[in-house]
Amino acid sequence: MDNIYVTQPFLPPLEEFQPYLEQIWESKWLTNGGPFHQELEARLAAYLGVEHLALFANGTIALVTALQCLRITGEVITTPFSFVATAHSLLWNGIKPVFVDIQPETFNLDPEKLEAAITPHTAAIMPVHVYGRPCEVESIQTIAETYGLKVIYDAAHAFGVTYKGESLLKHGDLSILSFHATKVFSTFEGGAIVCPDAKTKNRIDDLRISATPEKSLSLRPASTAK
Repeated sequence: MDNIYVTQPFLPPLEEFQPYLEQIWESKWLTNGGPFHQELEARLAAYLGVEHLALFANGTIALVTALQCLRITGEVITTPFSFVATAHSLLWNGIKPVFVDIQPETFNLDPEKLEAAITPHTAAIMPVHVYGRPCEVESIQTIAETYGLKVIYDAAHAFGVTYKGESLLKHGDLSILSFHATKVFSTFEGGAIVCPDAKTKNRIDDLRISATPEKSLSLRPASTAK
């Protein structure tokens, strides 16, 4: 009996992929911002309608780095309805996750329950656009501005999603994408941080190259990468 898969990745014909591999082999530039890396960042930013985008090995490391970029400490309000990496990225940074319940209709973080979870130690909100359905971004932003909180969206499901005519990824301080093989857009493994300005992009690039949290991520089980 043949297996019936929920989803399978679309792969280009191997002969179309081969010339790119040959260029990589010829250049011997395999990492740290090579020409294909830079081209993919630029093309993805243009396609998604965002200003800046930084590529990562997976969405999990992108989440970890986004928290470091914004210097988040203390507590972060997030959702219990997500892949484990959402909460793990907080724990690996020494941040306490505070879970708020979801809306039964959307499975997204319920903004009406956010304020009750805010304490003097709350530094940020990390909602998830579950299955690509937009969170109530205006309500979340209003609460964040009222209490001086950062907003980081786990947008692993939300590649290419628009909201009111613009990219959903423009909302919040940062948005994180996953390019895992199970996602709408896949690079086999991969992820990205979408950021609003060049200064933030430069800081993320510096963290990616020189300040990867090797000690904490070395404890990460292989199955937790987005």
